[in-house]
Amino acid sequence: MATTDQAREAPRDDSVHVQRLLQIGLGIAAAFMLAGLIVELAAGGHHSEPVKLNDIFHASLGLGERLMALGVLVLAMTPAMRVLMLVVLWLRERDWRYVAIACTVVVTLGFALALGGG
Repeated sequence: MATTDQAREAPRDDSVHVQRLLQIGLGIAAAFMLAGLIVELAAGGHHSEPVKLNDIFHASLGLGERLMALGVLVLAMTPAMRVLMLVVLWLRERDWRYVAIACTVVVTLGFALALGGG
């Protein structure tokens, strides 16, 4: 009986990997945004203009703005990476229904990114 109770309480290894991915993504995003905020405040900046996705890698942005924009990008991409990870996990389990649903979500996210105008 103890082994079945332990099996119910212990999370599956796959869910631990997904949870770790989300934690790492959040940590990286927060680090980028905090670093960007510190750079901006040290440079005397008091506000930041909206940054388009296409402009993140252009030289017209200051370092602080670029770091904050990268943080937001990482934060936005973390759930998408979670869906991709789940596709791989469900493929290994041969759970075709969830693979199809997750692939539909990935395609929808791709269209939204492509049509969003950056």
